[in-house]
Amino acid sequence: MTLCDSTQYVHFLSATESGRAHDKKLADEYALHLPAGCVLRQDLGLLGHAPTGVVVEMPHKKPPKRELTFAQKLYNQLLSPLRVVIEHAHSGIKRLHMVQGTIRLRGEWVRDTVMVVACGLHNLRVRSPHRAHRAPVHAKLANYAE
Repeated sequence: MTLCDSTQYVHFLSATESGRAHDKKLADEYALHLPAGCVLRQDLGLLGHAPTGVVVEMPHKKPPKRELTFAQKLYNQLLSPLRVVIEHAHSGIKRLHMVQGTIRLRGEWVRDTVMVVACGLHNLRVRSPHRAHRAPVHAKLANYAE
């Protein structure tokens, strides 16, 4: 799980977990303290996770055997470009190809260290003065996804 802002800077990285662990349970265990009034954009894997004092923006899920309403579709379309930031952050982290594939190294701390290095390199790239595109900095904005 990662927590990044609108500039794609990764502020939080949880320990790696197996694929069987549910995202919401992990988010509840880490209990991040976000500033009151900030906007938390999260994906559907965190359905039901709502920290106190935080505005949660989450896309609507399609109900079984039914369609979304026009308002729900419009909301999802308006939210989509804002949620792209976290996807770009994830792709920036995965530039270290060791993270993309299956890591066969033994020991949890080794796999966690590889992920920390990948996030550190991504943050270095994001903060570089030579970066071609810089997103505007919003003080109270957070994206949260797995």
